[in-house]
Amino acid sequence: MKYFDGKDFSMSNTCVAFGRFDGIHIGHRAVIDKLLDISVQGLTSVILSLEYEEILLQKKKILSTEAEKQYLLSKNGPEVMISYKIDEQNKDTSTERFIKEVLVDQLGAKVIVSGKDDSNINVLRGCAQKYDYRLVECNTVLADGEPVTSERIVKELAEGTLQKANELLGHPYLLMGKVMHGKALGRTVGMPTANLDFSQHKQLPVYGVFGTLSEIDGRNVKGLTNIGQRPSVDNYNYVTIETFLLDYSGDLYDKTIALEIYVYIRGVKKFNNIAEVKAQVNMDIESIRDFLYLA
Repeated sequence: MKYFDGKDFSMSNTCVAFGRFDGIHIGHRAVIDKLLDISVQGLTSVILSLEYEEILLQKKKILSTEAEKQYLLSKNGPEVMISYKIDEQNKDTSTERFIKEVLVDQLGAKVIVSGKDDSNINVLRGCAQKYDYRLVECNTVLADGEPVTSERIVKELAEGTLQKANELLGHPYLLMGKVMHGKALGRTVGMPTANLDFSQHKQLPVYGVFGTLSEIDGRNVKGLTNIGQRPSVDNYNYVTIETFLLDYSGDLYDKTIALEIYVYIRGVKKFNNIAEVKAQVNMDIESIRDFLYLA
């Protein structure tokens, strides 16, 4: 999949999926699948992901960073992904002007695919004949009788219902970031952890310990991940994401890894010493051994 970060691109004869795509969930997947079906007719498949600077400035929580979207879409997605920034310079651009200048002129869209409930659907309908493209509308995806939205998934994660969030996403919740240096306390007792950097805008699941898979250099590595304040004997009062990797050795510092969160194990505990931490981790591994070795 080709990736463009910015506004410097030019294409022709494309089929474009248009929408916020603020998290790749089963509702977005329906639009993307329709895009792929249509694109086999000789059009280049393109997904345009709108990256709102205003949302980030307001410190609103997001489901997927642009890097995470790229990772998710590269597995079964379009030929091209574009992260298009909506910032101070273009935030007041009308939807019709955007359709004409970006979708039609820059991307050469012959077909535009969008959800029927997209906030811009009426403008897309009105411009189709004027700018000579075909509009394909996808039905809203429902779960339990309610539309699947990013806001709904954020709420599930914040309330601790990881399983429901993963069902609505259609994949395990994903966190991507570089491995940072920590205090290396676990290394002293033979249990080194990978300390993952993450976006301050990223919605985290409720704090606790999770069964996870980490993709490292193309290999899936099973592990236990603590999200929250450090469970060891220090007094750190900020949030960290630390993963104890099973059956892995190697230098991970400054490597970017993709962490998939599969199952909630327990809440965060405070321990009196590092030996208690090690004993609890061993218990956690035993409690989900079947999952870890079947995942």
